Amino acid sequence: MKSEELKFQRIEKEIQMLLTPQDDSIEFLSTLREQILHKYTSRQPKTTFFAFRPVWITTIILIMAVTAILIIGPQQVYASFMRLLGYVPGVGMVEQDSTIRILAEPVQLTRDGITVSVNQAILTTNETRLEYGVSGVPLSAYPEGEMVTGCIEQPILQLPDGSVISLSDPIPYEFNTATFILPCIFNTLPGLVPNDWRLELQFVPAPSDFKILPVVDTHPTDPPQEELKLTQTELTPTITENTPYATVSIEKYIETENGYILLGAVRPDIAEGEWLQITGAAIIRDANDQKISYEYPLDIQYQQESDEPMNGGGSFAIQIKGEKVEFPITIGFSGVVISPVDPLATATLTVDVGENPQPGDVIEVNQTVDLAGFPVKLLTITIVSRDGFSFHIDPGEALSSVSVQINGYQAVGAGGGATWGGPIHTSLSYMELPTGQLEIVFDNPMRTTETETWTTSWQPEIERVFEDDGLSQNVCWDSNTLSSIPTITSGLVGKVIITRTNPQLEILISNFDGSQPKVLSQGNARAALSKDGNYLAFTSEEGIVIKNLQNDEITLINGQFGRIILWSPDGTRIANSRSGQVNGIVVMNADGSNQQQLTNLGYEELAGWSPDGSLIYYAIPGASGDGFMLRSVDITSGEYKALFVLENSSMKAPWSSVSPDGNWIAYRAKDNASLYLKNMDGSPARLVLDNPAIAINGITWGKGGQLLGVSLVTEQNQEGEIYIITPDSCETYRLTGMSGMLDAFLYIP
Repeated sequence: MKSEELKFQRIEKEIQMLLTPQDDSIEFLSTLREQILHKYTSRQPKTTFFAFRPVWITTIILIMAVTAILIIGPQQVYASFMRLLGYVPGVGMVEQDSTIRILAEPVQLTRDGITVSVNQAILTTNETRLEYGVSGVPLSAYPEGEMVTGCIEQPILQLPDGSVISLSDPIPYEFNTATFILPCIFNTLPGLVPNDWRLELQFVPAPSDFKILPVVDTHPTDPPQEELKLTQTELTPTITENTPYATVSIEKYIETENGYILLGAVRPDIAEGEWLQITGAAIIRDANDQKISYEYPLDIQYQQESDEPMNGGGSFAIQIKGEKVEFPITIGFSGVVISPVDPLATATLTVDVGENPQPGDVIEVNQTVDLAGFPVKLLTITIVSRDGFSFHIDPGEALSSVSVQINGYQAVGAGGGATWGGPIHTSLSYMELPTGQLEIVFDNPMRTTETETWTTSWQPEIERVFEDDGLSQNVCWDSNTLSSIPTITSGLVGKVIITRTNPQLEILISNFDGSQPKVLSQGNARAALSKDGNYLAFTSEEGIVIKNLQNDEITLINGQFGRIILWSPDGTRIANSRSGQVNGIVVMNADGSNQQQLTNLGYEELAGWSPDGSLIYYAIPGASGDGFMLRSVDITSGEYKALFVLENSSMKAPWSSVSPDGNWIAYRAKDNASLYLKNMDGSPARLVLDNPAIAINGITWGKGGQLLGVSLVTEQNQEGEIYIITPDSCETYRLTGMSGMLDAFLYIP
């Protein structure tokens, strides 16, 4: 029996029990709603870092619940509950209520460079939905380790009569104001940032055109299912050749102004102990087989019920535009089933890594061991840092993965990854790097099935006509046109610098056509190229490395570290974004002298220099929740200014990049795969690339600012395919011969 049927039967039985009173007392009726809400309401998770939504989602009043049960039967109560929910963009799911009030206008307060903003509020009879954000808190205000906990006091609302309620409690209708009180910023240490934040809020009735979009169940009238007796086989089905590993279902949808939000799940149908692994992003195509761009709405966290199988799969919320889409559409996911081979099997081999291994050293091993009857080959061991190794393993055709450890040494950190059917990269870090003769232990062999694709189709019940939003008119290319982009022509000559992770972390340089590749550094990443193309800068374990590309001469700025480096327009200075003992942006001469700390946050994303070298641009998460905020900081005075929000920017990292002429900023969209181009005067951004691939993993400008380089993670190339584009004309070329995360390029006219 399917888990969805089990869920409804469980709900039906529990509601029937609730509806069986011991007597006809008023107490039964008065407590019915509370019991139903306690069992079937859901709490929306809190978002992290700068957006915080501590709210309850309630669903129905007593009379509606009783009426639904009496008329349509307990089998349909769960679906009826969901139909009483609505969706407000930017807020999420709310209950539909005729007495809704909203926040009159956003309110924000800035103290010591930190901004707290209450962005939205929805007030109903039974709950308050409030969304607020915090921006500009330095990393130094937070604990350095997990053993120390900062502030955990929760924000509250103070009403005009002096009473205090939580952010989710209903505000009585007679009160049109309240004070938002944030005792302290979550997890910050005492005395490092301002406390006792108070923002005065005003509420007004929702205007007549205020819409709560209904959440529609795709199967609201399914007939009741007969009760079935479950067998152990039905509870943990065994995979056969004719049985798909999973099913995809669209369970609910929301009609938005320009399209739809689809809520669904990928549900495994596999045996206990096996795991369904989704291996790629969703692929959506319309009836004309055209790929449809989509994004994940961040204000909806659609979750499977608690009784769903916990062996992989997952639920999803996907938002699409309806313009130019021919329905029905097909939504597909690909994945595999991973199962253990022999949990007790182990195999060992001995490798001598030397008494003084150095970062960047690569030890060629090429030895094979027998693990549970399968050959596993250790190809190389790379010393990736002062305290860590990276193991490059070929698990063979039969196994998908194995675990690795060093006998007698306890790793304090681990990481890694693999491509399906390819080698494995496992990184282990230690308090102190093991040396000499090491016994390498392999265990936990896992086997993976062939990749399978699961699809479902969907179309709206009523056809709608969508107006052209104008965004698609300026798009250079999308997923349907990506394959038509030509390769680089012989007339375009230049150098490209990338970071490659496979088979090991390294920085490379080559010609546009992929010829004359050269490894510039191993064990390091994300290099910056000076404007004249003569010098490269990147961070290493020892400090910042400046490399002369003409003669390979190295200059090391000892003890200076960071994530991102940018050269000044004249090539005499570098800016470095750091986190650690020093947090923030530091600017210095190219030889390390004359260091000046300009900011102190520790998570600034360097975006570029002004053409005259007087300003540095950087982006940080904004308090409004609309995207990252672009700031500038003056090199001479250290004064910073908040410029504008990078609307619809990635919530992870926009990888913003200001053009050398100071006119444009390019950045990654919130779907992490589209690209926006925004004028530095703050005017609305232009969508240049519309979800052409899985993700963007590199953005950089050419010297003059007329060419833009982008690297894309595609289904065919997980490292990153590299494209050079002229944004004005959309003329684009694909580079061949090398792949990776694009760091820089130099066009030679």
